[in-house]
Amino acid sequence: MHPYKIAIDIGGTEIKAAVVDQSLNFIEYIKTPTPNNIDTFIEDKIYNIVMTFQKSYQMSPLYVGISSAGVIDERRGIVEYAGPTIPNYVGTDFKCLLKPLYAQVNVFNDVNAALLGELVFHDYSAQNIFCLTLGTGIGGAFYNKYSQLYNGERNRANEIGYLLFDRQTNKTFEQRASTTALKTLMLEKGFIYQDNVPKLFELADQQDNLALSILNQWSDSIAEGIAQIQIIYDPGLILIGGGVSSQGKNLLKYIVPKVEHYLPEQYGHAHIQTTRTQNHAALYGAVSKF
Repeated sequence: MHPYKIAIDIGGTEIKAAVVDQSLNFIEYIKTPTPNNIDTFIEDKIYNIVMTFQKSYQMSPLYVGISSAGVIDERRGIVEYAGPTIPNYVGTDFKCLLKPLYAQVNVFNDVNAALLGELVFHDYSAQNIFCLTLGTGIGGAFYNKYSQLYNGERNRANEIGYLLFDRQTNKTFEQRASTTALKTLMLEKGFIYQDNVPKLFELADQQDNLALSILNQWSDSIAEGIAQIQIIYDPGLILIGGGVSSQGKNLLKYIVPKVEHYLPEQYGHAHIQTTRTQNHAALYGAVSKF
């Protein structure tokens, strides 16, 4: 019998899964396209992944941690709300699904899981931490050292991507400030490398006027959202995650100076930095509470 656990991260595009040991080292890792959930189903894929890993590694007891997009009732392990990226997802009950395998199951919203994964490897002094992830959309998670994750009355807290709706453009915060929004802006502005984000940062460092213009417009939208987070949550630390966070200080230099422009004079804001766990944070977080 091995002290292994199964970690799964369900996104709109792909499902990542791993068998991890007690030190969170990957024993086996797989990545597979997310079923369309219309004629092929996420539930079937998850069940088969877990069953295969269980048999291969003779796991008993069986521990399964799941990170998922959408609004998650983490106590019951049920998807309560999901956007159009994953159809027919509302009502998916992971604890019920894996009951025939006698699995002990923890289920987290993907941003919650990513923040938990970050905190497994990095100890921050701040008592209150807000994490926002920039990706296809924008997600949020709030963590207090004593009360842990805060999800709200109906598990809908931290849905910050829906903030700042603008009637003139019909766009929300995430429609202006996500990585998807950045790529759209790059195409609209005729960026020579189309939606190649690393190339955008590279040319901006070389003082290319178009690259600088695009990054300044996009980062201004991010700063506006961060100011709202500061006012609502008053965190001691704000972490920025998602793929673009790998730019580190090269990303922060466009965002941080703009935040105070959206706050009252001398209001102040938390320290802002990018996450340090760049790869697979959600997988680590999914199994972190066993």
